[in-house]
Amino acid sequence: MAVRTVTVRLRADISSYTRGMRQASDNTARLGNAGAAAGATMLAGFAVAAASAARFDKALSNVRAVTGASTAEMAKLRASALEAGKTTSYTATEAANAQAELARAGVSTANIVGGALKGSLALAASGQVDLTEAAVVSAQAMNTFGLAGKDVTHIADLLSAGANKSAADVHGLGMSLRMGGLLAHQTGLSIEDTVGTLAAFADHALIGSDAGTSLKVMLQRLVPQSKEAEAAMAAIGFTAYDSKGEFVGLSEMAGRMKSSFSKLTPEARNSAMATIFGADAVRSATILYELGSEGINKYVTSVDDAGAAQRMAAVQTDNLIGDLERLKGALEVALIEGGSAANGTLRSMTQWVTSLVNAYNSLPPELQHAVTGFMGIGGAVALVAAGCSSSCRVSPRRAPLWSPWV
Repeated sequence: MAVRTVTVRLRADISSYTRGMRQASDNTARLGNAGAAAGATMLAGFAVAAASAARFDKALSNVRAVTGASTAEMAKLRASALEAGKTTSYTATEAANAQAELARAGVSTANIVGGALKGSLALAASGQVDLTEAAVVSAQAMNTFGLAGKDVTHIADLLSAGANKSAADVHGLGMSLRMGGLLAHQTGLSIEDTVGTLAAFADHALIGSDAGTSLKVMLQRLVPQSKEAEAAMAAIGFTAYDSKGEFVGLSEMAGRMKSSFSKLTPEARNSAMATIFGADAVRSATILYELGSEGINKYVTSVDDAGAAQRMAAVQTDNLIGDLERLKGALEVALIEGGSAANGTLRSMTQWVTSLVNAYNSLPPELQHAVTGFMGIGGAVALVAAGCSSSCRVSPRRAPLWSPWV
């Protein structure tokens, strides 16, 4: 009877021990899986943050290459781009790319930070155009009319108002300015006059590069290009210049056209227009004649609308898509800020590995073969060791139950 008691107790103890070991093993496995999942999530977040920081740093490197900015100036450009990422519908990386475009067009670092970037961002949002295009159009207009980077916000207001108060759009106005802006400035038109005129052209179905070309040719032909044109202008008493040879101004010119050409019959007017302005410019000349001084002044006044770009950008992005774009920009800034330190560490690691590879490449071929062979043997040993470790792992098993008394 005593023997049986000992046997039962031994079996119970072993069974409890085995069951405990199995539970411990299962718990350890579950904890390991949970830890692996958490680790994978953390690693993925680290990778995303580092990648965002890397993209942003690459864009800033491009800015630095274009601007030649000092460390202090780059700090301001970086802060400006990050602020744009937080407060607009564009990411910090997109803002940095816009900074590079502005710099290429000759906008100084101080002016980029001082308002040019904000103006370009507002123009892109209000005009629904690509940010790079908005930066290019703004900068080109600045250079064409001899303005400064601080005026880019005003340029954005003009183009936004012109696009939203006429049949024009920002892209079309940009094309028009490329074709006709330079001669308009040389003739004596301000940028307000020019954008207002192009807005008027758009409402009369003259848009894009055609509008700019027609404006350019018309302004050229204000100086008679032939004896016939000179005689036609003298006959109706029309000139766009005063006794000193100075341009009389857009409004005055439109008024003089209205007064001079209105004296003619339609047939004679069409003939005089064709003789003076030619086929390309007769369209723009006709529009200015029909509008007269009062009509063209309304267009110029309407586009000279301070704050138009910001207001229209706010309206254009006041929707779910705009909210999501702002969220995207804010998240990218958070990732950039969080990944910048990691990015520096990764750069150091990458440079270290690169130096090792370069050191290997500089070895004689015989030594390279020896190193490669050694690495192959080392890898094989590691694999064997790993296999042995796996096969020799001790797992809790049910101990054999025996008793010398049975």
